[in-house]
Amino acid sequence: MKENKQSYSPDFKLKAVLLSFEKGSVAEVAQKFNITSHSLFNWRRSFIIHGAESFSVYGKGALRAEDKKVFELKTKIKKLNIQFDIIKGATEYLRHGPISTFQYIAENEDKYSSYLICKTLGVCLNSYNKWKYKYVSERQKWKMMVKEEITKIFLASKKRYGSRRITAELQKCGYELSSNTVLIYMRELDLYVSVRKNKTRTKK
Repeated sequence: MKENKQSYSPDFKLKAVLLSFEKGSVAEVAQKFNITSHSLFNWRRSFIIHGAESFSVYGKGALRAEDKKVFELKTKIKKLNIQFDIIKGATEYLRHGPISTFQYIAENEDKYSSYLICKTLGVCLNSYNKWKYKYVSERQKWKMMVKEEITKIFLASKKRYGSRRITAELQKCGYELSSNTVLIYMRELDLYVSVRKNKTRTKK
C-alpha cells in the first residue's frame, strides 16, 4: 500500500528524523510516529544530503529569520555530534582495514544510514554495497552452524528426536538455545519427526 506523502507536514518529517538520530533507532521512532521504516529512512537520507531545507520548512513563512539561524545552528551541531559518534565507534575498525570498516557499517545501519557512515568515514558507498552483497554476518554464520548440528542430530536419531530432545543434545555441546528456537530452525529446515503408528490388533 502506497503512503500518501501529502499527509505528512514538513515539520512532522523533521521531528521524526531528528528524533530517530537522537534515539538511534529507526524502527522505534517509526512505530512511535505510526509511519513505515522505509519512509523514515528516505527522510533521513534527504535530510543528510540536503539538510532541513529538503522538507520545505523554509519559504512558507514557517520560521522567522532569527529562528531560522538558531534552527540551522542546532541542526549543524546535531549532524556534527552524529558524525563524531560514528568516527568514535569506528576507530578500532578503521585500524584493521577496509573489511573491518565494512563490518562496522553493516552493524550500525540500523542506527545511521550507510550513506552517512560512508561519507563520514571517507568510504566509497559503491564498494561497501558490493561487499555487503556477499557479506555473511557472524550471526548468520552461527545460525548456519547450529542448523547443521540440528540436522546431524535429527538424522542420527532416525528422524525421531523433536525440538526438546535436540535442544538437550545441543546444550551438551555448549549451545545455549531454547527449544522454541530449535523448533523454529527445524521448521526452516523442513525437519519433521517421523511418527510410526502402532497397529492395534482387535480380538475376536
